[in-house]
Amino acid sequence: MKQRFNALDIRATVVNLKERLTGLRLQNVYDVNSKTFLFKFGKPDDKELVLIESGTRIHTTQFSREKSAMPSMFCAKLRKHIRTRRLTSVRQVGVDRIVDFEFAGGDNSTGYHIIAEFYASGNIILTDHDYRILALLRVVQNSETARMAPGEIYNMDVTLHDFQKVDADKLKQVLQKAGPKDTLKKLLNIGFEYGPAMTEHIILEAGLNPNAKVATEFDSSDDSPALQDLLVAFGKGDEMVASTANTVPKGYIILLEANHADGQRTIDGEEQKDVEIYDEFHPYLYRQHASKQYLEYPTFDGAVDQFYSAIEAQKLEMKARNQENAAVKKLEAVRREQQGRVANLLDQQMSNTRKAQLIEYNLDLVDASISIIRNAVASQMDWLDLKELVTEEKRKNNPIALMIHDLKLNTNQITLLLSDPDEAISDDSDDSDEDDDEDNDDEDKPTKKQQQVYKVDVDISTTAFANARNYYDVKKSTAAKHEKTIAATSKALKSAERKIRQDLKETKISVSINKIRKPFWFEKFIWFISTEGHLVIAGRDMQQNEILVKRYLLKGDVYVHADLHGAASVVVKNKPDSADLPIPPSTLFQAGIMSVCQSKAWDAKIVTSAYWVYPDQVSKSAPTGEYLTTGSFMIRGKKNFLPPVQLVYGFGYLFKLDESCIGNHVSEKRQLEEEEDADAALTKNEQDVSVGAQGDEQENDDEQIDDASLKSSGTPVEPSPAESVNDSSDDDSSDDENAFPDTQLANNSPNSPTNGSKQNGDNDTKEKEWNKYDLEEYGEDEDSLPSFAQEQPGDKPRVRKAMISAKERRDMKKGIKATDTGSDTPPQADSTAPSQPKPSKKPNSNTNKKAEAKQQPPAPVRGRKGKSKKIKEKYADQDEEERLLRMEILGSNKGPQPKGKKAKKQAQEKAEKQALEKEREERRKQKEADSESAALVKEPETVPGPMTNDQKETEDIRQMLKEENITMLEGEELANLTSLDSLTANPLPEDVLHFAIPVCAPYPALQKYKYKVKLTPGTLKRGKAIKQAQSVFLTHQDTTAREKELIKGVPDMEAINTMMSKVKVSAPNLEASKKKKAGRR
Repeated sequence: MKQRFNALDIRATVVNLKERLTGLRLQNVYDVNSKTFLFKFGKPDDKELVLIESGTRIHTTQFSREKSAMPSMFCAKLRKHIRTRRLTSVRQVGVDRIVDFEFAGGDNSTGYHIIAEFYASGNIILTDHDYRILALLRVVQNSETARMAPGEIYNMDVTLHDFQKVDADKLKQVLQKAGPKDTLKKLLNIGFEYGPAMTEHIILEAGLNPNAKVATEFDSSDDSPALQDLLVAFGKGDEMVASTANTVPKGYIILLEANHADGQRTIDGEEQKDVEIYDEFHPYLYRQHASKQYLEYPTFDGAVDQFYSAIEAQKLEMKARNQENAAVKKLEAVRREQQGRVANLLDQQMSNTRKAQLIEYNLDLVDASISIIRNAVASQMDWLDLKELVTEEKRKNNPIALMIHDLKLNTNQITLLLSDPDEAISDDSDDSDEDDDEDNDDEDKPTKKQQQVYKVDVDISTTAFANARNYYDVKKSTAAKHEKTIAATSKALKSAERKIRQDLKETKISVSINKIRKPFWFEKFIWFISTEGHLVIAGRDMQQNEILVKRYLLKGDVYVHADLHGAASVVVKNKPDSADLPIPPSTLFQAGIMSVCQSKAWDAKIVTSAYWVYPDQVSKSAPTGEYLTTGSFMIRGKKNFLPPVQLVYGFGYLFKLDESCIGNHVSEKRQLEEEEDADAALTKNEQDVSVGAQGDEQENDDEQIDDASLKSSGTPVEPSPAESVNDSSDDDSSDDENAFPDTQLANNSPNSPTNGSKQNGDNDTKEKEWNKYDLEEYGEDEDSLPSFAQEQPGDKPRVRKAMISAKERRDMKKGIKATDTGSDTPPQADSTAPSQPKPSKKPNSNTNKKAEAKQQPPAPVRGRKGKSKKIKEKYADQDEEERLLRMEILGSNKGPQPKGKKAKKQAQEKAEKQALEKEREERRKQKEADSESAALVKEPETVPGPMTNDQKETEDIRQMLKEENITMLEGEELANLTSLDSLTANPLPEDVLHFAIPVCAPYPALQKYKYKVKLTPGTLKRGKAIKQAQSVFLTHQDTTAREKELIKGVPDMEAINTMMSKVKVSAPNLEASKKKKAGRR
């Protein structure tokens, strides 16, 4: 396996580094281990990581690695001198394995150099602009040609300047130095700087054997064809080397033949998969590797990164595999131990039962043996004499003495040799039958089988029956223990397996090295995506607020802020394809929630509102004599305040989709947006019609009341200044100001301090309010207008109106009066009495609420409940339209019926409403018809007429992708795609997901997220809040394995930086996840 870089590898890498790193600043330096350092270069929106291992390798990397918590002394020295320096050049020193990084100097300092050596044990050296050594990684002993110590000058002139072409004379000189056993490959590798791989390629290109002995098998004369072929091959090799001078070469990884696993299994019982092993990496595909398996990469730098990262991953995988094998062996040992316990208890049961049965079969002999030994012991006979007596009786073939095997008088026991008599009888009968069938010649063959004898210990203090009972009691207790052991075996195995898995999980080594994802440009800010798909970004501090407004607040966007200390400057970015359209209200409301929640209102739990303005209202120029600090801005013009917001935030995850899966989600987004636009248009039309009709109805009521007042008093009545101010303020604060936020009321005579001027100003205001409804198009003439809408002939004596209650105001609005008798004309009032006041267009909401609260529910009437029940059953199938028609036919409408222009207006309003409903229904039907006909129309469009080759290929590709559940986007849709379209909160099971992104946003914006939790002001810190949220997400019932992997793969610091502080986490299954986690412990 190739372990380190050669000169050609250095040459190919330097070309790539020069192209990618020149002009970038060194952001930081990290030490991965004592010999490996990670250099982080960057500029805004561009980061590059360069990994340098002293003496081994140098390349950029896309994989994350663990860094040391505390930098080493050499790393701290590098940070001190070259951090934030701009890299001006990268070059290879001659043809040697040395790379020189040159950094520009600062204001008061000169430049610096980082020299990385990749031969022998390698070294990394920091020098100044004169190559005077400031620090070095490895201390090297001084030689005659170079001194390596701080303060010495690094010698840059000891290497060749470039690869020199090979000519015939130089080749002959190298070949003439060959020894008797030197091969052609070895000799050329030592004589030239091409490296072993390129040297072997050149020899094979010349058609020669690399292992040929030069002294005996190679002709090095001038006319030798082998020498000429070798010179031609060296020329081709020089061309390959020259091709990498200014162009980035491709990379190739050569693979070893797959080694099959030896049948080992994991702890889950699965077979271990084969490991793909990398062997070598090269910037060219050499001739000797063309027949092997290899992987091709766009750049040599990418191939090296993949090679070494995979090598590290393979080492980690082997460690993890060894850990798992040890865990499997440990679990197997526990299983064998449990099985041995069960088998031992079963053997004890069988043994005790057998012993008890043998005692019962030989009951008389056992009792005789016990009696003899007991009597001997009772007579105080010496134990040794007793033992000799038994031995003597055995010689005399005493059957009782032959049964006694041993005396255990210290435990008051004797060991008897017992056999089963039934077994002996059956054996005798079998032997007799065999003897009848056999010939008489077989006299030497035994006629009896040897009986099996068992050793049984009996107690001499009890009888034979008592000994048998003792064995049966032991068998019963052993049987009970056996059952308990069997019942506990499964639990013990599960407990042991769980403990082993937990230990394996705690000490498990991560097999894969995660690839570093490239963050989006807006992730450095606080951000979220609104429900309408608008990007909302806010600054984390004053500097970011400054950058946000100066760089990203463009025409068509909206600036949102709150008048609170610490409130963030929020920018709502408009969509590129709809820059001229206004921002939806829901998006503005969500941006207001962000601005308030990111302020001190979160900690103080203050409910307040934010405001929004246009970009041209945000200025950095302060008034004369004042100044604006960093992150502060001047708002000129009107502030459009949003409704008060609740302090409810949320945390969730977005997932990055593969390009092939974006089409499935883009079509859904487009469909939702179209439906929302259609509904919004219909709602707007309805509101316009209802506002117009409401204005007409209110004006008719006002007209009737004004006519009554004129008839009663005989003189025109003008409202008092106080009443006019109140009316205008009520109207402006309710409907008019919300509908027309930019409308400003101008006073025609601002310099006049009299009441009459103030009244004229109020009348002008009322004229504007009247004209904005455009009632003239409904047929109103000037004579029928109310008094304040007509031209006033100068100053008239004002008459104060009488105060009316809220109930009277509502009755007057409905057209009902207390003295109404059903006639069209109101009754005449006394001339001395004050005229009836004119009601305002919209009563005060506070007054209405108080009046409704004061209204008591009507007293229940006897029998009305049953009557209403019968009416409900009778007219259960009757809809509202049918009921209105029947009531109209019956003429059951009580009270005065509208006549004249008011009746015409009501009829016109009803007709417009019906027309609007009809139009809405037609639109829905048309939309359904279009969707149904779209599929029918597509087929005839593709079938008739011959298709071109491009169309056929496109259609074939579309069908192939459709079979794989991949939606192919058209050219216009592809052109309108943005980076936000590749993010989804609801991934489909067939989606290919790359990574997960944590999002902290207002809770209304997360309503459709698959993974979300609610955040409210609390005391929880960020780290614990993240753990609680992840426990909820990982126990989600619809979570897939890939989604779990991506959520777990999010770095802790990235998630913690996204989460808000001092929160309380709420979720539907939060308690269940806590219980589940506690149960696992």
